[in-house]
Amino acid sequence: MNARQAGMPSPESAGAGWTRGLLDFVVSSGLLAALAVFVLAVGVAKPSVLKWSSLEGIIRQSTDIAVVAFPLALLVIAGSVDLSVGSVAGLVGIVMAQSAGAFGFPAGVLIGLGLGLALGALNGVLVSYLKLHPVVATLGGLALWRGLALLVTDAQTIGMGSVPEAVLDYGIGLRQVLFLPLHFYILLAAYLLCWAAAHKHSFGERLFAVGGDQRAAFLAGINVRLVRFIAHAATGLGAALAGLMMFIRSGAVHGSDGSGLEFGALTVVLLGGISFQGGLGRMGGVLVALFFMSFLRHSLVLLKTPLYLQHMASGILIIVALYVDSLLMRRTELGKHA
Repeated sequence: MNARQAGMPSPESAGAGWTRGLLDFVVSSGLLAALAVFVLAVGVAKPSVLKWSSLEGIIRQSTDIAVVAFPLALLVIAGSVDLSVGSVAGLVGIVMAQSAGAFGFPAGVLIGLGLGLALGALNGVLVSYLKLHPVVATLGGLALWRGLALLVTDAQTIGMGSVPEAVLDYGIGLRQVLFLPLHFYILLAAYLLCWAAAHKHSFGERLFAVGGDQRAAFLAGINVRLVRFIAHAATGLGAALAGLMMFIRSGAVHGSDGSGLEFGALTVVLLGGISFQGGLGRMGGVLVALFFMSFLRHSLVLLKTPLYLQHMASGILIIVALYVDSLLMRRTELGKHA
């Protein structure tokens, strides 16, 4: 009886697991070190960036990406992706604003969240059951939902006055919960939920199995289609929550809301060590990458960096994230054959 038959990990799988854990630690530690150095450097150049009011602003601004990036990380782990999340967030915000004006704010929120879940489920059907490539299917959604958002609003700002004043106060940070912005608790809840799903629940084991080797997962009795369908639906719900965050922060919506959100969220996911090939990564790295990206963008604005340089910095981070992804995959393959 060999080790695999006895239910014990083989030397090969143990070696690959050890390599994977080491790489996850290196990615997270490297990002933490980079974040610490960057915070100190910016703090010296612009001390106001380290004030509590500035840090609160970073938390509020990072929540939009966070509620998308965390479920998106689960989807990428499962070997898929959703590039329509920015357009979904924008469209959901518009539907929320119109529904809130007609039926009241609570009903508008529920309708918007339901729409986001439905659009995510639609992507899940297209990718998991109709076998469309996730990049192609969700790129189509990106263009379709953005066009619909602009059509509905006639490219105008709408929804003014549809958010209750008390909710708007929480959205813009005038009111807090236990001395912290409401956004902090939403970010924390989203992270803990996705972290638990990935690392503390059997569903997470299925995600990693499907993303790591789809055929082996199928032979092991895992419903590959259902796993990816659920991950797509969860990502759509996260995009809807991002639309809600943008809505209550500004009190109005525009057809262009959420533009670029998909690339920001995907950059955070890849920079955090989640492999674009699937089956590899830790949610802790995504959290560190989120704060790194958010602090970088906030600092560039405070330092009055020209807009073109801000876009260039985002492009460089995407390239770095893809390089980290390719490095992780090469090292993992070496670990498997060691």
